[in-house]
Amino acid sequence: MIRCLNITFANEADLDALPAWLKKHPGERLLIQVFSGIIEDRAISALITALGQRFPGAALIGTTTAGEILGAQSQDNTIVISFSAFEHATVRAALASQNDDQTAAATDLSTAIEQPDTRAIITFGCGIKEGRTIFAERFLNELKRAFPDAIISGGQAGDNGKGSRTLVFTADGSTDSGFAAVSIASQRLTANNAYTLSWVPIGKKLTITHAEGSRVYAIDGKPPYDIYSHYLGKEVADGLPLSAADFPLMIERDGVLMAIHATGVNPDGSFNYIHHFHAGEQLRFGYCHAGLLAIGAAEMRDTLSASQAEAMFIYSCVSRKWILGTDILVELAPVAELAPTTGFFCYGEYYGRPGTPPLFLSQTLTALSLSESAQGETRQSSAPGNPDAKSSTSRQFRTMSVLHRLVETAAREIESINTELASLARKDSLTGLFNRRAFDEHLERELRRASRSLSPISLIFLDVDYFKNYNDAHGHIAGDGCLRCIGRALQNVAQRASDLIVRYGGEEFAIILPDTQFKAALQLAEDIRAHVERL
Repeated sequence: MIRCLNITFANEADLDALPAWLKKHPGERLLIQVFSGIIEDRAISALITALGQRFPGAALIGTTTAGEILGAQSQDNTIVISFSAFEHATVRAALASQNDDQTAAATDLSTAIEQPDTRAIITFGCGIKEGRTIFAERFLNELKRAFPDAIISGGQAGDNGKGSRTLVFTADGSTDSGFAAVSIASQRLTANNAYTLSWVPIGKKLTITHAEGSRVYAIDGKPPYDIYSHYLGKEVADGLPLSAADFPLMIERDGVLMAIHATGVNPDGSFNYIHHFHAGEQLRFGYCHAGLLAIGAAEMRDTLSASQAEAMFIYSCVSRKWILGTDILVELAPVAELAPTTGFFCYGEYYGRPGTPPLFLSQTLTALSLSESAQGETRQSSAPGNPDAKSSTSRQFRTMSVLHRLVETAAREIESINTELASLARKDSLTGLFNRRAFDEHLERELRRASRSLSPISLIFLDVDYFKNYNDAHGHIAGDGCLRCIGRALQNVAQRASDLIVRYGGEEFAIILPDTQFKAALQLAEDIRAHVERL
């Protein structure tokens, strides 16, 4: 069984007032997490010393924050301390004081905290370097390689939105350019984690047209600044990168919808992002759908409740706090119902499960649940009481939820109309076949594909003989009927899904035939000629 005690720390008298059972708990089975909204080296150093004196041998891991979580409540500029006393699990913590070589940092930490039956890793990383958010993917990948069967949770340190300097620390000290990590190990330990996004795409699809790693030079052929200014307004564009944190770029990778926000603006007009991009990738702007926040939190609660949590830790993106304000309990309360809960608002979330690659996330809420009880009797939080989220939400939040539904419904209908219009723009209204525009686009794609795969491609051009004479003799209505009949004849003969049949213009038609040799195309052309002759 895990016994938890979570407090807001003001001075050392708060540590002296802690219960005797906690002070006597063996250090190798005691995890102390510190979430500090006070970003001062001297204060953090004094706290490390005070905790070390009172809890020798305990695993201490801490981070500066962009907001602290205690139960279902969000706090600012406070220090929250979480004590987790394990009955069976042992804990080991370590500090890496550099992040220039993330692989080496992860290797050093893994060696220091390695122990048999490791079920969970909690890690905090310095979130800012030279004014930009750290991209910790290499660190997470190496950590996952060392602990393939462990849950990975945690996040990147914050500094209350200043974007200048963050700290992580252990009993060995603190650093503003490294990582801290702790391993929790026991065959009796059950660890589970989950995350929710609630950001949804909106607006037209955009295409990355020039990118080098995480640096994007052009979107839809234009500088990123122009795209942000056009869609979000000049005021937002001029305040980048922090001004656009609420409107990240949304992209789906490996079936996971991700929100990626800008981390820096360069003198040449290019933008830096947390993740890497590739030319040709399509994305859209995203926004926080208030109506999905409560749903996502409830689904997360249901997922985590299966493990009968005894301790709960939340590592959530600061953007969620900025948007929700006092309504943040809508999201925190359902998870905090399960067990004593603490955590912090961060500059990027770490998420990893056994058997899958770890994820460096942003804009998400992640939660880690721990339990040592076989039957795992659910315990209520010792934090301040959690009011009913639905009845306590503000009118502004409820209005925002309805507004988001309105925007989403309208956007979905507009997208459907645009899709239909785009289809019509590529179709010939008389015959229903594709038109010259579709021909040009499709032929260019198929030629590129054929060049890459070294596969054959054939093209048939057809010109209806004596059509002008037919039109003059029988009239334009009959002439239109003639062209429609020929169009149906082409569809009856060329029936492969990959073939594109086009009315090229007037009485001219064309058929693009991928993966087709000349001889086969010639036979198809003769079949078409014979079919038309019988009309």
